[in-house]
Amino acid sequence: MSADLPSQAEIVIIGGGAIGCSIAYHLTKLGYKDVVLLERGTLTCGTSWHAAGLVMQLRATHTMTELCRYSADLYEKLEAETGQATGFRRSGSLPVARTEARFHEIKRLASLGRYFDVPVDILTPKQVAEHYPLMDVSRIVGGLFIPGDGQTNPIDTTMALAKGARMRGARIVERCKVTGLEAENGTVKKVRTEHGDILCDKIVLCGGLWSRDLAAMIGVNVPLFASEHMYVTTAPMEGVRPNLPVIRDTDGYVYIKEDAGKLLVGAFEPRCKPLAVEDLPARFEFGELPEDWDHFALPMSKAIELVPALENAQIRHFLNGPESFTPDNKFILGEAPEVRNFYVAAGFNSQGILSAAGVGRAMADWISSGEPQMDLSEVDIARFARFQVNRRYLKERIGESLGLLYAMHWPHRQVESARPVRQTALHERLKARNACFGETAGWERANWYAPAGMTPVYEYSYGRQNWFEAVGGEHRAVRERVGLFDLSSFAKFQIEGPDAESELQRLCGNNVAVPVGKIVYTQMLNARGGIQADVTVSRLGEDRFWVVTAAANQVRDLTWIRRNIRRDARVTINDVTSSHGVLSVMGPNARQLLQRLSPNDFSNAAFPFGTLQQVEIGYGMALAFRVTYVGELGWELYIPTEFMGPIFDLIEAEGRDLGLRLAGYHALDSLRSEKGYRHWGHDISPTETPFEAGLGFAVDLTRKGDFIGRAALEAQKAKPLTRRLVHFRMRNPEPILFHDEPIYRDGKIIGRISSGSYGYSIGSAVGMGYLECADGVTADFVTSGGYEIEIAAERFPSVASLKPFYDPTSLRIRM
Repeated sequence: MSADLPSQAEIVIIGGGAIGCSIAYHLTKLGYKDVVLLERGTLTCGTSWHAAGLVMQLRATHTMTELCRYSADLYEKLEAETGQATGFRRSGSLPVARTEARFHEIKRLASLGRYFDVPVDILTPKQVAEHYPLMDVSRIVGGLFIPGDGQTNPIDTTMALAKGARMRGARIVERCKVTGLEAENGTVKKVRTEHGDILCDKIVLCGGLWSRDLAAMIGVNVPLFASEHMYVTTAPMEGVRPNLPVIRDTDGYVYIKEDAGKLLVGAFEPRCKPLAVEDLPARFEFGELPEDWDHFALPMSKAIELVPALENAQIRHFLNGPESFTPDNKFILGEAPEVRNFYVAAGFNSQGILSAAGVGRAMADWISSGEPQMDLSEVDIARFARFQVNRRYLKERIGESLGLLYAMHWPHRQVESARPVRQTALHERLKARNACFGETAGWERANWYAPAGMTPVYEYSYGRQNWFEAVGGEHRAVRERVGLFDLSSFAKFQIEGPDAESELQRLCGNNVAVPVGKIVYTQMLNARGGIQADVTVSRLGEDRFWVVTAAANQVRDLTWIRRNIRRDARVTINDVTSSHGVLSVMGPNARQLLQRLSPNDFSNAAFPFGTLQQVEIGYGMALAFRVTYVGELGWELYIPTEFMGPIFDLIEAEGRDLGLRLAGYHALDSLRSEKGYRHWGHDISPTETPFEAGLGFAVDLTRKGDFIGRAALEAQKAKPLTRRLVHFRMRNPEPILFHDEPIYRDGKIIGRISSGSYGYSIGSAVGMGYLECADGVTADFVTSGGYEIEIAAERFPSVASLKPFYDPTSLRIRM
């Protein structure tokens, strides 16, 4: 055993890049001293060393901005704390737009910056030229200047983080390759290295593009894949001054930064070159891949268009280095679903340096407390389905992923590669009926149906997309007649056993000790009262329950349930998602339609809202749940997969004269938005409580016994709510809400939209968003203010309400 390698440690970090060193730094800031970081080569030798070092505060979403904006603040202070220079300087950044659509997009970024109090200037082309005289501004329609952005030296910054960690007791061991990982009883136990073993309580994997294979040693899925990533550096150029801001020309696929009198031109081209990690040398340290000018020609030509002086510049160095990318272009953070106390921080999609500080702090908080202290749901490793570690899938998807970083971030944009993966039993039938499919968790789902004569293909925009009228027809069919949805991608878990009721009572905020046949809408909460899962729990029998959640939350929610059921509980949990499809029959004519298909009684008296029954339908049987996510009378039919096709055909045939129309997920979203039904991951997350989210009706504090989060909710209920979800309706029918638009009350930013859609029944966009006030968000506070919502730097008047704008008393669902 190496003299530098301890035989045991509380926390072992694998990987000595910027992320691993930042986590070590932030863990020691929290008081941890028994932290060991292992690096198979030397610090930064994997991919951190060749990072471009861009430090940008604003990203496409609230969570990503939260993670990234902290970096500029920390990097600016590290030298004073550690004595190690970082090379950080705030030269500013210049996102520019070559099209009006892109200008709209970056102005949305400016609006998000105002919510975060990040200074942003919106510029005309002439004003852009004042910041960057070398640019041919005839190529652009506008830009932003973000003065607080900048750049840093990636090696020096990583060394400063490492030094700060060492100063507080962390041990860093270089030249120590990990050869194995061990778990015992589902919890980490040991790290094996070429110099000996380390017993440990927690492992944090920060292995960059090697993380997938390292995680596989302990049975953990980390879906990332490497890609070649290229940039060139010029010789010194006339007119390149030290204070030039970083250009982000996403329409041209390039970023351009000043580097000691030279220019560095990097690219996120539309299609990249995926790279299997096994094709790299075993000791790939500070390694570079061969130059590929043919591949780099397109982005380089775009850079020359924007900065013509580049055409005659001498190229000093062409760097081609590997980076790791993920299927959805979002980071992979958190505790692995498969093994307790095994944490992952990987898959940074060439954004490791700019996010390292925020990721290090967030991961340290998560490791210390056992749960995230901010909303990390969009980057949580538990979002991935098991299949997504498939190598062929990853290689094809990552070929697209790199380019999507600089592609237009259109609302509802769908990935095009590595499809199809999962299809419902009705896929071919829906395809024949002109469905346009989207993808979620690998599922091909009908998002909308093109009318006759229209091709079911997206035409994206930030306004009314080409499907707007078609979805309006689907929406109105559900509100006025009857609609049929294929919701088979719902995740479904059967929980049974003598202790099933008592365990679910511990997990759920609502009371699930109900009679057989009763459906309970409830949240599962964390210790802080935050919403960990948003589900229905239905009692099928004395010891048998059925839990339904969203497709995207299948792994996350199943992991939460399994981890929080006591080890000695007499309970079995089965994921029955694939065994049952779901047909949702919704609208005023739903009862009449189903009564034609079944001898069972669907009347209000015989089949009240919030109950389920086994029914005969067609030639088969189904579990019929009287629930709704659209705000209308209706039933969800849970049908064994092999019966789905014939039953669908029968419903379609019998419903024609009742005005039946197929409806997709875009209609579902507009319907639920009007009714104010929350969407987990947007409107609710582990950082919001049911009381803040307006879901207090789904919490039962009168029942006996404890449940996770109860104490936190009881404490919160005794005080005024300082944060509260509110419904919004635009006064102007034209603007569309999506998410993260700032909310103004009497001229001051007081919150942001969490989700939005067009409300066809309302006649304008509707949305939900959280308002914050230290003195309490009371009913008087909500109704007494004047509201505006900012979309792409323009404010639009809005109406706020604590109740949804459609059927606020929910009479229609109980008809």
